Amino acid sequence: MLDTPKFFWDSEPTLNPLYTAVREYLEIKPRIQVLNERCQVFLDLGEMLSDSVSDKKMTRITWIIIALIVISICVTCLEVLLRFAILHGLHGKGPGVAMKKPTLAGPSLLLGRGLIWATNTTVQNLRW
Repeated sequence: MLDTPKFFWDSEPTLNPLYTAVREYLEIKPRIQVLNERCQVFLDLGEMLSDSVSDKKMTRITWIIIALIVISICVTCLEVLLRFAILHGLHGKGPGVAMKKPTLAGPSLLLGRGLIWATNTTVQNLRW
């Protein structure tokens, strides 16, 4: 925009001083600098907004990952407790008891058995 167009160099070299005078009269160079500064402000604002949205999304993803890790730990602990309860129940019946065929149970039944075992264990530990 600040360069002199080819037209004034090739076709009409006599108009070049007129073009220069009009450009100085209209203050083209300072106006372009002001526009560039304003555009830079808008670009900076857009970058800040983009960073803000990105940070919010990253925070949300981080909390989702934390929740999944906690759920995984809870499920693993529950599985360990249930296995321990099953093994504890088999050892408590004595050596002469034949092992029964394992029955299939849904998650709610397993959770209930685990809670009952945990409650019984806690009550027995309190009695001692």
